[in-house]
Amino acid sequence: MSAWRQPTRLRVGDWVYVRSAAEIAATLDDQGCLEGLPFMPEMLSHCGSRLRVAKTAHKTCDTIQGSGGRRMRDAVHLEVSRCDGSDHGGCEAGGTLFWKTAWLSPT
Repeated sequence: MSAWRQPTRLRVGDWVYVRSAAEIAATLDDQGCLEGLPFMPEMLSHCGSRLRVAKTAHKTCDTIQGSGGRRMRDAVHLEVSRCDGSDHGGCEAGGTLFWKTAWLSPT
């Protein structure tokens, strides 16, 4: 397991830096995902930012495969990071973004 894939235990309230776009890209597979979780274009604006962990992410609804719920590992939600829909036809849902801990660096 390479260094970027080492799980980091983050807790609510921890401050983190979002890694650079290049660092995150190095973690992604040919589908733009890490362990099945996509890095969305709307997340690029947060690269290099210092943000605080709002919640740990344990599960989500699987609306793509239609399997219902899906368990998450090594993922969190960050304060003030919501999808602005800019790459999804102007969607205004403001969905919560899921961040893999490999994309973050504890401060």
